[in-house]
Amino acid sequence: MSESTTDTLQAAFARFHARDLAGAAQACQRILLAAPDQPDALHLLGVVRLTEGGAREAATLLERALKAKPEDAALLDHLGLAQLTLARHADAEASFRRALALGAGHGQVHMRLGLALGAQRRHAEALSALREAARIAPGDADVRLNLGNALVEAGETAEALACYRHALITHPGHPLAWFNIGMLHRREQRWDEALAAFRGALAAAPREPDIHNNMGAIHERQGRSDEAMDCYQRALAFDPRHVATLNNLGNLLAAQGRRDEALRRLQQALDINPRHVDTCINLGNLYVELGREGEARKLYEQALAVDASGFEAHFNLGRLLRLQGDRAAAIAHLQRALAAGAPRSRTLGELGGAHRDAGDLEQAATYYREALATDPDSVAVRYNLGETLKIAGRLEEAAAAYEQVLAREENHAPALAALAHVCQHLCRWDGIEALWGRLRGALAGPADGRISPFTSLSMPVTPAEQLACARRWAEAELGPVTATRDAAGFGFAGRPSNARLRVGYVSADFRRHALAYLTAELFELHDRERFEVFAYSCGPDDGSAIRSRIERGCEHFVDVEGETHALTAQRIYRDRIDVLVDLDGWTQGARTRTFALRPAPVQVSWLGYPGTSGAECIDYLIADSFVIPPESDCHYSERVVRIGGCYQINDRRREVAARPPTRGECSLPQRGFVFCCFNQAYKIAPDTFVLWMKLLHAVPGSVLWLAEANRWAVENLRRAAAAAGIAGERLVFAPRRPLPEYLAQYAVADLALDTFPYTSHTTASDALWMGCPLVTRVGDTFASRVAGSIVTAAGLPEMIVATREEYERVAIALARAPERLAELRLALGQRRETCALFDSPGRVRDLERVYEGMIEAWRRDDRSWPRQSG
Repeated sequence: MSESTTDTLQAAFARFHARDLAGAAQACQRILLAAPDQPDALHLLGVVRLTEGGAREAATLLERALKAKPEDAALLDHLGLAQLTLARHADAEASFRRALALGAGHGQVHMRLGLALGAQRRHAEALSALREAARIAPGDADVRLNLGNALVEAGETAEALACYRHALITHPGHPLAWFNIGMLHRREQRWDEALAAFRGALAAAPREPDIHNNMGAIHERQGRSDEAMDCYQRALAFDPRHVATLNNLGNLLAAQGRRDEALRRLQQALDINPRHVDTCINLGNLYVELGREGEARKLYEQALAVDASGFEAHFNLGRLLRLQGDRAAAIAHLQRALAAGAPRSRTLGELGGAHRDAGDLEQAATYYREALATDPDSVAVRYNLGETLKIAGRLEEAAAAYEQVLAREENHAPALAALAHVCQHLCRWDGIEALWGRLRGALAGPADGRISPFTSLSMPVTPAEQLACARRWAEAELGPVTATRDAAGFGFAGRPSNARLRVGYVSADFRRHALAYLTAELFELHDRERFEVFAYSCGPDDGSAIRSRIERGCEHFVDVEGETHALTAQRIYRDRIDVLVDLDGWTQGARTRTFALRPAPVQVSWLGYPGTSGAECIDYLIADSFVIPPESDCHYSERVVRIGGCYQINDRRREVAARPPTRGECSLPQRGFVFCCFNQAYKIAPDTFVLWMKLLHAVPGSVLWLAEANRWAVENLRRAAAAAGIAGERLVFAPRRPLPEYLAQYAVADLALDTFPYTSHTTASDALWMGCPLVTRVGDTFASRVAGSIVTAAGLPEMIVATREEYERVAIALARAPERLAELRLALGQRRETCALFDSPGRVRDLERVYEGMIEAWRRDDRSWPRQSG
């Protein structure tokens, strides 16, 4: 090395030590102009660039220097530091190990090696290297701080705290030591100790936004939102682009209901750093609350693009996809969340829900039980386990699950409702009156006391209570979806007035189901010159003859089972449906969320659900003047449109077995009067059963023929009969049979008895079609008046009663007057082809008339139609 090079190099080092980085760099560059590979100049210039923050250029310079001096330990140390800065952790580890092998024994090299190992998740080796660094340099604050951080990662929090405090002994007031102590206390939720430590950090670094931000987060956790807001504002005063603070402030504003401000702050944070995972997730969560699901999904995916194993992003995306009905994708993301370390109970619970949505009930129950093993006190998981067991038909286990929920939270309204409903399915009536009373109290209480509207149909409640129940349910179920309506972009310009009216029917029950058996002829009878008929099937294809018949009867039969609500809504909108008819209401498998997106200008509820939806997305409810008298319109959220006769349609082509069964084949006695009721077991109320037992007492030798629902109901009903003094053999249970054989059974029965307050619907029409008279009681609710409407339309209004006493009197009188029963049977047979009940073509014309009226009212923007119904 020439004398001038040596002098220039010494001058460069002098300027570097004097913190004149620019002067040091200029001196090095003069040397390198003459000698481009001079290692000492390359080395020093590399250190200067590293100090200035140019790690990439520094690494290049240091690698060039290393070619000339491969055994220079200091050079390897500096190269390793540049590689560590560039996140080239394996390269940095190799450089530090070579430096140590060449004799670089100071604590900083061991510390940096520990950092490189820790970044590679080799935590035990990292901890060993950092302990060695602390042994060599016990007074080095950086070493102590990094060792403390590694100990925190290893769960050794007491030793970590000792490391941070040791750093304060050697460097009193060290802000980072105080800050790390605060973070450790915050991690362990020792809020007051954390705040004290952060105040110590502020004493040395009062303008540091990280400190103010973390203090704000603690105040927020303690419920002191004003103090939190002040801390966040101070942090932003020192650094308006501090992303973590903008994120926390956005969350606080969202929690306060200041959603517009929250959106602005979170979006500001994301504009500054689009890769900030927490902000992506939090802004996505806020978009979900606002119903902007598409934007939320993009943000969760944006977070996963940064951290593909992030459990929060996978979990939230899985929940969103489940909400949207994308079951397979939801399960995949929830599984990845679980593998990534998401909270087990919460994630297992969501996985249970996703599998239940997909119909995999056994797997759903397994996940719920795993979740309970993790968190036995989780009310939500235990309730959902009960729901799954109920759907699977494991009713006793379901009841036990609901009872366990109520043991932990006695006013849990959904569990109360579910327990009551399952007990009705089981005909287990001990305490049922008390359950109903608690449910009515929940309906009158705070808004979070919501129960399934379907459950309320079989309870002794008023129409006003059913409306309140439905509105609460609809708001909770549809609120997030309704908020996305504008984002869906559905706008209705109207189709030409001379075009065929497009009617779309939506149901999960185009299969072996009562609704399919009622409506099969409807699709065949529509006037194809005036109406174009679509059916959207969101339930399973059971391959049945009735499903095939409906498929043939529609011009367009579309299987949307498994589609998301948004996709189905888009499909309906693209089909330019004028009137969209919900045939299911709040029954299992219904697609009310699709209706909430408003894919059609006119949306209607009809036939499948005997009550109000409580949903503002349903414009009309089709009824008749019996099921909803005009004075009851105030109890329905929809505008009531009445058609003539009975609102129910029937299929005149239903198949009946060629030969009726004998009494022996039905396990009935050869002699004696046969009362029958083939309604589902949950419709049998205890007071109705008591009334039936009175009938058996009053009519010697008579039997009660019921549908066999489940073994528990059979046992409980026989037990209740015995308690009423009726021998068990006087209750006969009919197993489930194919429809033709089931219908033929009515030829063997003498008189059909109705349930109350949930009366017969399809079974009433079945009985009358087969010539079997039905005695029914009416109340004030839709469900309690359906059979009355059916009987009236069949021309037998004398079979309708208003009280239990009248019910008993009429039934006993008919049982004792075989000639009167014969007259009724004859009358039913004579009227079957002409009465309003079975006038299917007339019912279709009525429906077509109201569909046309609905779309015309929409075109005129006439919200008062129909002014008079009839």
